[in-house]
Amino acid sequence: MVSLLEVLPEYVLHWLVQNGTERRVQEGEILLAAGAANSSLFIVLDGLFVARLHDHAESETDHAGAGSLLGESSYFGEGTEPVTYAAVEPSLVLEITRARFEDKLAFDHGYAADLFRALLRTMSRKLHHATVKRVSALRDHHDGLPVAHEVRRTSEAIDRFKRSIVALDKEAMKAGAVEEDKYQHFFGGATEMMYLCHGILGEGSPLPEATRLQLGARLQAEMLPYILTTETADRFYSKPRGYAGDYVAIHRIYQNQPGGSSRLGPVMDRMFLEMPPSLAVRNRRKLIADEIVAAVKERGGKPVRVLCLASGPATEVFDAFAALEDRTLLKATLMDIDLQALAFVDDLRTRHRLTAQITLVNENLIALFLGRSSLRLEPQDLIYSIGLIDYLNDKLVGKLLQFAYQNLAPGGKVLLGNFHPKNPAKEFMDFVLEWNLIHRTEDDMHRLFRESPFAKDCSRIQFEAEGVNLFAECLKEQAAGPVQA
Repeated sequence: MVSLLEVLPEYVLHWLVQNGTERRVQEGEILLAAGAANSSLFIVLDGLFVARLHDHAESETDHAGAGSLLGESSYFGEGTEPVTYAAVEPSLVLEITRARFEDKLAFDHGYAADLFRALLRTMSRKLHHATVKRVSALRDHHDGLPVAHEVRRTSEAIDRFKRSIVALDKEAMKAGAVEEDKYQHFFGGATEMMYLCHGILGEGSPLPEATRLQLGARLQAEMLPYILTTETADRFYSKPRGYAGDYVAIHRIYQNQPGGSSRLGPVMDRMFLEMPPSLAVRNRRKLIADEIVAAVKERGGKPVRVLCLASGPATEVFDAFAALEDRTLLKATLMDIDLQALAFVDDLRTRHRLTAQITLVNENLIALFLGRSSLRLEPQDLIYSIGLIDYLNDKLVGKLLQFAYQNLAPGGKVLLGNFHPKNPAKEFMDFVLEWNLIHRTEDDMHRLFRESPFAKDCSRIQFEAEGVNLFAECLKEQAAGPVQA
């Protein structure tokens, strides 16, 4: 729906507010009934209404939120309402009756001109919206796609989720906090919507791309006010370091301590921290730490060199050192373009007395992979990256693999993490948080390694416990021994 509040001159709106009557409409209550006479205009100040051709859900045609104008068809046409408007949630409208309105218009022609200009713009855009929707519906019906059904399912899921947020906030006001069973019920609804969006907005969707983008934009618009009250999820969205998964964001996922403003901020933050991508991030920390420890044990008391690309907080490295009896057996090089991330790690290595064991390198990895850096490394036994290639196209991943092959010791291995397309929160990440990652399958990883100097499939692909993040491993061949006579 088009917002009248966006186009009304301020003084026109001021008179309407002063001379209109605020009216509260309860959830499920009908404000305007199809076929009934009407002598008022309504501006939605808060809440949400659904438009229906008849008095049942299957006839829903549109939704009207804050700023929408209702009742203009019957008011100006001096006829009856063509549709029924019912409140989807507790709502507030401003009612302007015909008597007060027409007296003002009769004697204040300047006011009338400005008001009607705004009304004309609003109604014109509303008509355009309805026309486009009708043409799209006809096209989709002609194509045999169940577009209207899927759009309605998505809209209903978003509306249910918003109502659950309102209910949770009221619960917090009454009880002083959100009880655990209430949160779990809310989280169950959020998970249901996440999976629904994954099916309807994802790659296997029956919807045309334009429709998916439109629904995704609405999903973000409805979720964004709540995201801005969170601590961690807001960082994913705002990207103060230029990308969503910076060292602070990853560290907060590891800490798993929800924060935010207002009553709902910490609750919404907890929701995002408990969704599959965040669980996967925490799971992969242990997976990589175990891989580092295993590499040390496999060397049988010989020092092991490990290189981490795009290290971020590098928490898994400190976990590995904590698990080793002899910390001198591990030499770790942590490489990142972000000086703040390296400063964060520098403080940790000082506190853990690991300055001699951990080397920090500030390097532009893209320039490094493209051969535009003079950096020289000793041969490494393990080169890994947890989340770097999620941001890199196939060509750059190929350059990374070439760099890894050149810098691995014979018998060394590379280990690359990547989100998998079965990530059920992919559409939440794409549309709501604008956290657009490249998701890859096992076949994708095998292909990338075959096309690299490794020239073979991955030697192993494993998943963290959530099944969202895969890790592809490949070994560099051992150096050939001397030929026996």
